[in-house]
Amino acid sequence: MPKIEFKNSIIQYKKAVKKLPTNDAVRAICAQEVIRAYQFLEIVFWELECDPMPLLTSEIQRLTSSFEGISSHYNEKFYSQRVMHRDNSKSRIANSRAKLDVKEVTGRLYSSLFTKFDAASYFNEATDLLKERIERNDVGFEWFKGKKGLDAGCGGGRYTVALSQLGAKKMTGIDYGKDNIADAKSRIKKAKVDGVNFRRCDVLEIPYKNSTFDFAFSNGVLHHTTDPQKGLEELYRVIKPKGTLWIFLYGKSLWWEMMELLRLVSLKVPRELTQNLMQLMGYAPNRIFKFLDSLHVPIIESYSAIEMKSMLRKAGFTDLVQLNRGVRTQFFRGVNEILKDGGPYAKTRWGAGELRFIAKK
Repeated sequence: MPKIEFKNSIIQYKKAVKKLPTNDAVRAICAQEVIRAYQFLEIVFWELECDPMPLLTSEIQRLTSSFEGISSHYNEKFYSQRVMHRDNSKSRIANSRAKLDVKEVTGRLYSSLFTKFDAASYFNEATDLLKERIERNDVGFEWFKGKKGLDAGCGGGRYTVALSQLGAKKMTGIDYGKDNIADAKSRIKKAKVDGVNFRRCDVLEIPYKNSTFDFAFSNGVLHHTTDPQKGLEELYRVIKPKGTLWIFLYGKSLWWEMMELLRLVSLKVPRELTQNLMQLMGYAPNRIFKFLDSLHVPIIESYSAIEMKSMLRKAGFTDLVQLNRGVRTQFFRGVNEILKDGGPYAKTRWGAGELRFIAKK
């Protein structure tokens, strides 16, 4: 499939999305279309080993045709007025996420996701996954065992607890999601977990003194913020000299290029609508998290390995070690493992993969 056809298809797609009306019926149909497209892309990227370009071009063209049809059927002035008669503040807020404070929107999104995890997913799954990832990358446990750590952007606190269960002496989890922090505090209180505490704050303005923690852990957080470089500099500031940072950011890939196309549609749709629809369709909380994490968070950035190393060094970190091994689960299917296996078109699909580094102050 010539690249020019792929690019031309993207141009037509963007034009079709731009013309989409914004009434309630359109939002519901668009949510269904995006869910269907996301499922298709998962098959292309994780399960097939053929050249993805013809399939992706065909799917973009299908979506373009669908959105053009939606516009022609649902853009009549009378219909739009009829279905848009409600005008409550909650609806206006939900449909104007881009105009709101990014921290507030991001916090609410992840709070709505992490609080749905059951006890097994919260206390067992994260611990097992982290342990397996550490062992596969052969970085040992000494960098955090018996030490005081910070989980920066802890979400619901699963990995904060996991690090404690794997040997950290004292863990502090910080997150801007108010409900996330409340839920995390409630869970550890009921489970009688010692040595773990949570605090609501901004990862770009960490309210702790210089050199407070022996190590910091930030797992898939800073690429959702307005200033990832500042976030790295804050982490450097609060880590003690010779302390360790564990950091994960998205790597540039064809996957994220496709996600940006779907985000053009999904960000026009209230997150609650998509989430409720997926719940009605029987999706597990982990599955819903993976979907909304990709498509409904306000900001997503991705980087090359060179770019990420440059950011870490600019913040002051040294002794950078890239963690190239991943883990496979039902819902998180081992991007770095696909790259390691080196199957046909793996690099075409996944580019830089998942960028995880351990670094020293």
